[in-house]
Parts: sequence; structure tokens; C-alpha cells
Amino acid sequence: MRITEVEPILLRGEAAYRAAAGAEEATDNGDWQLLVRVGTDEGLTGWADTETLAPAAAAIIAGQGMSTLGFRTLRDLLVGENPLDTARLWDRLYVGSAYYGRRGIAMQCISAIDNCLWSIRAQAAGLPLASLLGGRRRDRVMAYASTLFRETPEAMAEAARGYVAGGFQAVKFGWGVFGEDPGRDRELVAAAREALGPSRHLLVDPGWYPAGWKGDWRPRSRRDAIALCRMLGEYDVGWVEDFIHPERFDEYAAVRAESPVPVAAGEQVATHWEFERFIGQGCVDVIQPDLSRCGGLTVASKVAAMAEDAGIDLVPHSWLTHLLTGYSLQLIATLPRARFVEFNVSQSPLTAGIARAAFCLGPDGTVAIPDTPGIGVEVDTDFISAHRVN
Repeated sequence: MRITEVEPILLRGEAAYRAAAGAEEATDNGDWQLLVRVGTDEGLTGWADTETLAPAAAAIIAGQGMSTLGFRTLRDLLVGENPLDTARLWDRLYVGSAYYGRRGIAMQCISAIDNCLWSIRAQAAGLPLASLLGGRRRDRVMAYASTLFRETPEAMAEAARGYVAGGFQAVKFGWGVFGEDPGRDRELVAAAREALGPSRHLLVDPGWYPAGWKGDWRPRSRRDAIALCRMLGEYDVGWVEDFIHPERFDEYAAVRAESPVPVAAGEQVATHWEFERFIGQGCVDVIQPDLSRCGGLTVASKVAAMAEDAGIDLVPHSWLTHLLTGYSLQLIATLPRARFVEFNVSQSPLTAGIARAAFCLGPDGTVAIPDTPGIGVEVDTDFISAHRVN
């Protein structure tokens, strides 16, 4: 089998990322989305999404490359290769793009391609992807509703009650107005905890640049970060996520040592070398590789082994389309311990329309992990054609 196509597909939508002022649902990135499709001469096709600067990523995959090694486009590096050679091709992509890549957009594109190749491997074997990653240890996992903070305690309480009514046993609120006013932060968390009740899980993602999504960056001091963790501990928060500059491994380790709340992070970390340092320096209780950013399943499967050795939990960051949820579920199926799958309830019309998946909550707040060949998620090609701009 040989790779015949590596296609970046650039989609345009009408919505913008926003945190709702009231209890209505927030919206994730609804203006641009990049998909990657890898095709083969035997008719097998892999699809993946990635959260990145989409127009630039399309050029990295299939634009104009250079003849010198390290400056090649990713498509040029892959066409004609055997898609089943995932480990060798990961190295080929990494070295072939090293002078302009190694992290950032290039690694995010490599992540999507790597996921596509794993999907093709599973389809070729006629197996669920989890079977190739070490075998299924579970058929279901608890889902947490992943959304943004609302602006008032009343809106927070109403939103939280809506997730309870929808069957969720766990909810994560993140970003939005959080970080602008410590007093209001406390009120928002208190409202969410009261509405969820004592038996449900409340998770908090304060963001590492408070109010930064509005264009302002006010990083927390170590004292402020520790004070935040202590405040969240008063409300039995299950973890505090990604609230320190992602380059400051030393800061994560220092704050984790003082925090009464488990620390979760890793969505900004990429390559197995970086995860090795992040975990080895004692930065987190919960490691959160994002399969659309970290280097794909080739890297994430190594991170899973590191997490097991370190005695920490792994919960993939998966706030994107159902494609990313599908890949994440296949990895989760193989873990010795599995706490949650992140379930993006804030999908825009663009991200929601890309893929079809029968993910639904059971009475216990869990979702089934697909056991069909591949990842158990199908793309909507008509929707993709209607929104494609390249």
C-alpha cells in the first residue's frame, strides 16, 4: 500500500469564539478549521482535525517546499510511502520539516497526519484503533462537559443545572471572564459547585493568560497561582488546568507542590522529549496530551507509558470536533486507569458539522467507546464540500 494524497482542507465558518454572557452555550473556534485527509492506492482514507492557524497550516502541508532537507512540505515527504510505517514516517516528517518546524504549526500538522496514518492502519487490519495501541481495557468512560465560564453566578448556576439535566456527572468550566476579578472568580466557582451538588465532578481551566483571549496578557505570580489553587480547594475542584505559562516547567512543579487541588496540564506540550521532561520534573497529577497538537498517537502512546511509570493519570485534551474525540477515546480504551473523556459541548456550527458520531451519555454519565474498525467516526463529506475554501 502507498500514500497517494496528503490533502489539507481549509473550512470557513460564520461563528466566532466567544464565551456567553448568560447561561446559553459558549462557542469554540467557528471561523476557520483545518482537516487533513490522507489517501492510499488501495482506497483507504484517514481523516483528522487539528487546532492551529489553519491558512498557514495548509501551506506547510501542501504548499511550495524547498529541495533542502528540513525545508520540505509534509506532502512531499509522504507521497509514495507505506502508510503502515507510522513510527518511521513520524521521524521522516519531523526531520524533513525541522528547520521551520519541530513545534508549533508544523507539529500540529504532523499530529493530524500521524492520526490519519493510525486510522489507515486500523482500517487495513479491520480492527478498532485501540487494538493496535495495546488492546481495549474498557468499553465506556465518563464524559465531562467542557465549556467556558459565564459572566455571572446566576448564569453559571443555570448552565450547570443544564448539564446535570443532560446527564453529565462532570463539568469543566474554563477561560471566559475567569481571571479578571478574583472575587468574581470565587463567586462563579461557588455557584457552579452548588448547582452541580457534592457528588458531581467540577473541573476548572483558568487559562494561562488571564483575560488573554481578549488581547491582554496578565500572567499570575507564583503567589497568585498558589492562592488560586487554595481557593479552588475550598470547593472540592477535581483539578486546576493549564493555568501557568506552558514553558515554565519549574513553576508548574513549584505550584503543584503547594496546591491542595490536583494539577492538570499538557495540552501545550509537544513531542515525547518535551513530555518526558514535563512529567519527569513533577509538574502534574494529570497529563493532558492533545492528539491534534502533541505529535499525534505516535507521541501520545509513549506519553501513556510515561504516565503509568510516574503514577499519574492521563486524560487527553480534546476540545475540537468529533474526530478528535474519536481518536482520544481509542487511546483512553487502552489506559490502565481512565478517569474522563473531554466532551466539547461548545461546538460551533462549523466544528459540529464536520463529523458524525453516535456519542451519547448513558444513565451513569459515560459514553461508549466505538469498537468498529478505525475510530468509529465518519466525516460528512457534503458538509465539508459546502464549507471548503481551498
